[in-house]
Amino acid sequence: MKTRVDHRLRSEAARFAFRFACDDCAHFEPDGGRCSLEYPAAPRRGALATDAADVELCKAFELT
Repeated sequence: MKTRVDHRLRSEAARFAFRFACDDCAHFEPDGGRCSLEYPAAPRRGALATDAADVELCKAFELT
Protein backbone atom coordinates (compact mmCIF):
# COMPACT_ATOMS: atom_id res chain seq x y z
CA MET A 1 0.00 0.00 0.00
CA LYS A 2 1.60 3.28 -1.10
CA THR A 3 1.62 6.01 1.53
CA ARG A 4 2.59 9.61 0.90
CA VAL A 5 5.64 10.71 2.91
CA ASP A 6 5.40 14.26 4.19
CA HIS A 7 6.41 16.27 7.23
CA ARG A 8 3.34 15.17 9.18
CA LEU A 9 4.04 11.45 8.64
CA ARG A 10 7.68 11.86 9.63
CA SER A 11 6.73 13.84 12.74
CA GLU A 12 4.01 11.41 13.88
CA ALA A 13 6.18 8.37 13.10
CA ALA A 14 8.87 9.73 15.41
CA ARG A 15 6.43 10.81 18.12
CA PHE A 16 4.49 7.52 18.23
CA ALA A 17 7.44 5.18 17.45
CA PHE A 18 5.70 3.98 14.27
CA ARG A 19 6.98 0.54 13.24
CA PHE A 20 6.55 -0.22 9.55
CA ALA A 21 9.89 -1.52 8.27
CA CYS A 22 10.69 -5.08 7.29
CA ASP A 23 13.32 -5.11 10.05
CA ASP A 24 10.48 -4.89 12.63
CA CYS A 25 8.25 -7.53 11.05
CA ALA A 26 7.77 -11.11 12.31
CA HIS A 27 8.22 -12.36 8.72
CA PHE A 28 11.66 -10.78 8.29
CA GLU A 29 14.64 -13.16 8.42
CA PRO A 30 17.59 -11.04 9.61
CA ASP A 31 20.21 -13.68 8.79
CA GLY A 32 19.31 -13.64 5.11
CA GLY A 33 17.92 -10.09 5.03
CA ARG A 34 14.74 -11.25 3.35
CA CYS A 35 11.03 -11.82 3.91
CA SER A 36 9.91 -15.37 4.76
CA LEU A 37 6.83 -14.74 2.57
CA GLU A 38 9.19 -13.94 -0.34
CA TYR A 39 8.10 -10.31 -0.66
CA PRO A 40 10.78 -7.71 -1.45
CA ALA A 41 12.52 -6.64 1.79
CA ALA A 42 11.46 -3.02 1.61
CA PRO A 43 10.93 -0.56 3.17
CA ARG A 44 13.78 -0.66 5.64
CA ARG A 45 14.10 1.38 8.84
CA GLY A 46 15.64 4.46 7.22
CA ALA A 47 12.92 4.85 4.59
CA LEU A 48 11.31 7.92 6.18
CA ALA A 49 14.68 9.66 6.53
CA THR A 50 15.11 9.87 2.76
CA ASP A 51 13.59 12.41 0.37
CA ALA A 52 11.25 9.81 -1.13
CA ALA A 53 7.78 11.10 -1.97
CA ASP A 54 6.10 7.88 -0.86
CA VAL A 55 6.78 4.59 0.85
CA GLU A 56 5.17 1.25 0.08
CA LEU A 57 3.89 -0.46 3.21
CA CYS A 58 3.32 -4.21 3.39
CA LYS A 59 -0.16 -5.53 4.15
CA ALA A 60 1.35 -8.71 5.64
CA PHE A 61 3.35 -6.80 8.28
CA GLU A 62 3.14 -8.39 11.73
CA LEU A 63 4.69 -6.61 14.68
CA THR A 64 6.82 -8.84 16.88
